[in-house]
Amino acid sequence: MTASPDAPAYRLGIDIGGTFTDLSLVDTVTGERTELKTPTVPAAPAQGVANGIAALAERGIEPSRLEYFVHGTTIALNALLQRSGARVALLVTDGFRDVLEQARVRIPIPYDFYSHRSAPLVPREFVVPVRERVTPAGVERELTATEVDRIVSVVRDLEVESVVIALLHSYRFPEHEQALEHALVEALPHLTVSTSSYVWPQMREYERTVVTVMNAYVQPVMTRYLADLERTLDRLGVTVRPYITRSNGGIMTVSAATSSPVDTLLSGPASGVVGAMNSAKAAGLGNLITFDMGGTSADVAVVEDGRAGLSREEQIGDLPVIIPAIGISSIGAGGGSIAWLDGSGVLKVGPSSAGADPGPACYGLGGKEPALSDAFLLSGYLNPATFSGGLSLDAGAAESALRPLAASLGLDVAQTASSVIEVALANMYTEISGVFERKGIDPREFTLVAFGGAGPVLACQLADEINIGQVFVPRSPGTLCALGALAADVMSDFVRSVSCPVADEAPAELATAVDELIERASVWLDHEAPAVAETTLRWSLECRYVGQSYEIDVPVEQPWLRDWRPELIRTAFHDEHERLFRHCDRDAAVEIVDVRTRAVGLMPDVPEQDAPCPAGHGAPGKRTVMIGGKSFEAAIHPRDRLTTELRVEGPAVVEQSDCTTVIPPGWTARTDEFGNLLVEKGAQA
Repeated sequence: MTASPDAPAYRLGIDIGGTFTDLSLVDTVTGERTELKTPTVPAAPAQGVANGIAALAERGIEPSRLEYFVHGTTIALNALLQRSGARVALLVTDGFRDVLEQARVRIPIPYDFYSHRSAPLVPREFVVPVRERVTPAGVERELTATEVDRIVSVVRDLEVESVVIALLHSYRFPEHEQALEHALVEALPHLTVSTSSYVWPQMREYERTVVTVMNAYVQPVMTRYLADLERTLDRLGVTVRPYITRSNGGIMTVSAATSSPVDTLLSGPASGVVGAMNSAKAAGLGNLITFDMGGTSADVAVVEDGRAGLSREEQIGDLPVIIPAIGISSIGAGGGSIAWLDGSGVLKVGPSSAGADPGPACYGLGGKEPALSDAFLLSGYLNPATFSGGLSLDAGAAESALRPLAASLGLDVAQTASSVIEVALANMYTEISGVFERKGIDPREFTLVAFGGAGPVLACQLADEINIGQVFVPRSPGTLCALGALAADVMSDFVRSVSCPVADEAPAELATAVDELIERASVWLDHEAPAVAETTLRWSLECRYVGQSYEIDVPVEQPWLRDWRPELIRTAFHDEHERLFRHCDRDAAVEIVDVRTRAVGLMPDVPEQDAPCPAGHGAPGKRTVMIGGKSFEAAIHPRDRLTTELRVEGPAVVEQSDCTTVIPPGWTARTDEFGNLLVEKGAQA
């Protein structure tokens, strides 16, 4: 079918979750939004994307009218978590073959002497020592042509899919890594090759090696998926090339995602934070706790003054991820989380999940184990006839799944469902209160932004637990990660390790590093950023007091580096140290460890549209709900019928196509002009 030239154009964001694939479509002229959820197809994720686009086509939205397409995926993350990635060879400096085995020589659980780390992604027999040596001052032992030929022969015999090259001090002197890469690509073109000096050229041998190994481990899997995705889009008539979301809250092209898939590992939750910030900004909210609860997990992030904090201390399992990512804490509690009893008969929820297939028992798809969604249904939170993704929920199946658990606990099914919810809330409270303590923030100064298919269900009860008095539910919370992908900018981070003092005389090494980063970032932007994007470079320094082991990120201006303004750099460092740790020593010497720049291609804002004016509210329905172990008669309100003048007092349930919001007693909800729901504790109607 050929689209009319006068037909509207659209921007489409798609996020694949563990249970549902979310779509958010925006008309580029009117800002009108269309949200959709389709079941995820775990065995063929691209098929879930195809099903969603086909469903849009059935609504008259032709794929050929898409002018912009952004996609979030957990393919790389799942491959890492499930240990289903590629067979990898690791090339290291001779004498350092056990870098992955030794790690940081720490016991994973300090109070358990029998705890052990997971097996390395690369077995020791696939770690190949290279006869070369570089020190921080330069080459100590040259890499010879004979040694290069030997390495190529060894790698050929290992019959691997990917090769990692991580040599000592390559962040400063990458020539040996580059020579090996060139030889391997030329002799063994079927292999993917990742060098640590390209993936993340930062000092700290173990962390740099691990992140490069992760890149190589997931690269073949990600390459196959992205090729399948592009074929699927071509078949459907989508003419634009997709962008892929990344962990730092930005997006990148398919080619960039293929060469650096490690940047996508934490991209799904990051898009949700971007979407939450975007929605809350329109409502004038800047201090946020984002709460993204889906089918498998709940993700929490802190936004201060409209800025999401970046972390380079994230972990996936027990593997450190040093590349910049939005700081997100994950809790193994989602709608699909399984309820079970431990060996002592104590009720637990998660981290195991029913996923999308078979899903919770109430989905009627063959699931037999009791899940959190089953407890939601039996507690009256969910409407069996209007659940997300077009599913009709089976209360009988949910009751059957919970009955054995109830018998073991000596409770009836309703009490058991309420207990399952209480345990899930306790798990979330423990994690979120830890986030507050680590960051030294007062929860009373923040608003909880609830999204994901299950986030608004528990948001107010969770806010009660952590002493937050305001909950913000965006207009389309169930698909906010997909909308957040549309709001993201083209973005990449670049780093150069330097190790120089903040002294009166400008260090020559710093000027060289700045020039190198400008060149790398500019080349990347020329390739990645479309013509419509305004581009910029944002600078920061990793600094520390002399003698410290770890550093903090300090935003700076480029002229401070070009013109060398040490007094401004020192002041910025002291101020940031005091902000983070509530103390600083302004007389102590400061050193720079790394120089960073963030290359940003600013994309056009997602058009904002006022919510449609409801025709009239009408009388609400009624349903019995269990909140905090007590039974209440709750008013049931369709969200699309709420007017800005209406105040909804709890106990109440607000229903919409992609999620449900439960409002406990003592809370009052109102709708703003954009259709967002603001729920406040103790507010008067």
